[in-house]
Amino acid sequence: AAGTYAANPGQGECTRCPHPLSSGRAGVTCTVCQKDYYLLESADPADIFNSPAEYCKICPLNAVCPDNTTLSSLVIPRGFWRASLSSAVLTECGSFGGDADASETRCAGSEPVVGEGSRRRRMAAAGSEYCASDFTGPECRLCVADKHHLVDGD
Repeated sequence: AAGTYAANPGQGECTRCPHPLSSGRAGVTCTVCQKDYYLLESADPADIFNSPAEYCKICPLNAVCPDNTTLSSLVIPRGFWRASLSSAVLTECGSFGGDADASETRCAGSEPVVGEGSRRRRMAAAGSEYCASDFTGPECRLCVADKHHLVDGD
């Protein structure tokens, strides 16, 4: 079962992974972080197993961390942005001249794209990967189209 391992072939009983580690089904060791944690950096599986608190960090506020999340695969919700795949700091996008959902429309996060008419887009380039298709730059504050700007400069 996930979250357990059998270190020896033919071992009749599985052992729970040390906190906060997890494993896949039929795992022989625990080398991934459990839900609500992320793997800070790649390392030798033995090092991760022997020092789990050094490698598995608590999921950042507002991010989503399912089992086996790494720093680069943090799920960033709509309305939030981060500078790069190597950053655990999430910034809430402020609204700009528009309706109450403006910040969520501008900052698409990294959740899957929904519906064909959605202004959200798939991740592509560091920094702008969390922006909707018409926006780019830090916190998605820049317009992609030339000679366009955000209302009130915000």
